[in-house]
Amino acid sequence: MLYVDLTYLQGVIPLQKIIECCDDYGVGTLDTAATANLTACNVAAVSDIHLYCRGLYTLPFSPVPDDIKELTAQLMKCHLYFRRAAETVPDAITQLYKRQQEKLKAITANTFRIDSGTDTIAVAQGPRVNYTRHRFPQGFTGGLLDDDYPRIGIEQETQQTGQEETL
Repeated sequence: MLYVDLTYLQGVIPLQKIIECCDDYGVGTLDTAATANLTACNVAAVSDIHLYCRGLYTLPFSPVPDDIKELTAQLMKCHLYFRRAAETVPDAITQLYKRQQEKLKAITANTFRIDSGTDTIAVAQGPRVNYTRHRFPQGFTGGLLDDDYPRIGIEQETQQTGQEETL
């Protein structure tokens, strides 16, 4: 598992509850199938973190800050419960997940800084991309050579040179 191990996760959720949430076949232990489910919850939690930290930090985190370990464990706890039927998920888990999502949004907004302790975190280099919304002329469907869209640049070229270049 990435960022946390089973021992760290047991500090957030008891082993018996981990087994209960992962054990689809009623074996009562962390067998191969239950371990695969636990790993899937870890992948989901790490994906959530990477989604919000991409472009801000060099991923994967190495060394792993304590804030990221705790965030991963808390998100894994939520994902473990979310594997079960929606009506059996306690409200406390739903609220915990919302709080963790708010923390991730704060990381993206740079209002929450990941505490690395004594280690330094590699901050991603390069510009942050800000996307802007563009308005296209009426009738533009997105095709490169859409017949309904006027080919202004090519028509002007044809008038000047008398020939149309092939692309």
